[in-house]
Parts: sequence; C-alpha cells; structure tokens
Amino acid sequence: MEGTKNNALSLIILLVFTTLVAMPQKKDLAYYQCDFFESYRAGNMTPWTGLIDEMAKTKSTDLAWQTEMIKAMYGLVGYEFGLHDKDVARKYVNKADIYLNNLLEKYPNNAQLHSLAGAFYGYKIALAFYKAPFLGPKSMFHMDKAIELDPAEPMGYIEKGNSLQYRPAVFGGDKIEALKFYRKALALIEAKNDSKCNWQKMLLCSFILKNLYETNQTSEAEALLTQMQKEYGSMGWIKKFVGAEFMDGK
Repeated sequence: MEGTKNNALSLIILLVFTTLVAMPQKKDLAYYQCDFFESYRAGNMTPWTGLIDEMAKTKSTDLAWQTEMIKAMYGLVGYEFGLHDKDVARKYVNKADIYLNNLLEKYPNNAQLHSLAGAFYGYKIALAFYKAPFLGPKSMFHMDKAIELDPAEPMGYIEKGNSLQYRPAVFGGDKIEALKFYRKALALIEAKNDSKCNWQKMLLCSFILKNLYETNQTSEAEALLTQMQKEYGSMGWIKKFVGAEFMDGK
C-alpha cells in the first residue's frame, strides 16, 4: 500500500514538472536585450521589427521596458536610414514619438528619455531637411538637458557626438569634437559595466571606429578594430558601416 502511494506521488511530481517545463517561459527585459545584441553582432537586423512589436504587444507600463523598446526603435531607424528605406524609418519614428511624448510627460527629469528625444528630432530632420531650423534647436535642447540632468548617463554624450559627427561642417559639424563626446560616453558605459548584452556599447564603438578612420587616426582605429573583434567576433558588417574607402585606405 505504501509503495502504491509513493508511486502515485512520484507520478504527480513528474506530471507537474513536465507541465512546468512545457509552459512557455516569460520573456523578460534581459531576454530582449540579448536578442537585440546577438542580432546586431551578427549583422542581421531582420528580427528587430518582430522583437519591438512583441515588446509593444505586452502593453507594459514599466519605464525600463518602454525605454528599452524606444532604444531598439532608435537602433532600427538608424539601420533603415543606412538602407535608404525612409518608409520603415518614418514608421518607427512616429511610433517612438508617441511613447516619448507620454513618458516625458510622466518623467520630465529622465535623462535617457531626453537623450532619445534629441536623437529622434535628429531623425525627423533626416526625413525632412527643410524642418532643420525648427527641429534642430529642439534636438539640441533635449541633448543638453539630458547631460544637465544626469552627467553620468552616457546617452546624452553619444547624441551630442552624433550631432557633431553627422552635421555638415558649415552648420557646425566637427568630427574631432564629436570624438571627445564619444570617448566620454564610452568611459561612462565601461564604468557602469551593467550589461553583458549592451548593443549600444557596440554601436558606440562603431561610431568611434568610423570617426577615427575618417579623421585619419588609422593606427588607433586598427587597434580598436582588433579589440572589437576580440569582444564581438568577426563583425563582417563593420566595413560597410565605416566605409570601405576609409578602411582600405583609398
């Protein structure tokens, strides 16, 4: 009789365990961060739209969750601009706009949100250059506000660097000054060391690498490239990102 009870108990435990294993595991923030990271590292951005849409469908009101989703939209829009696909870029600029407006109303002193707002104003200018006189000051306001609110937050410095890196020299662009902001941001990210799946650090290193090649700091660029390949793998996409004409010394 005792043996029958033990067998029955064992069977119940086995069934419960099997059910738990079979249940779909909840995808937390770390899951998405690492999926974005691995996809970016492989040079395959195709999964990003699905991942972003999947995150949106949860309708989470968590600030960190929504901020990560907007960061992913930021990365995706930049990639789509690289592909010259302004339709997809515009779609996610508009989506990010809704989230940013709502979140900045709730969290007006959040430095990351201001950094992202500054970045997306920059994207809006890229979609319609004639709006630059109106949107440019708004972009700069948010970048400066981000640094003012939290000088230890890297994103404000990244966007200040991008503004100087990609703005024409006649409108104040300065690649040497951009590099200073990039270096500051990288130092802050490395000091935090809070994520093994930080695709934004990888992107920032790519910005720095591009800048170094474009400003003829070739030795430092090659040293950084070697370091990045040790950390991230072959990075077959990096030459296209930087520009073969710079990396091949043409």
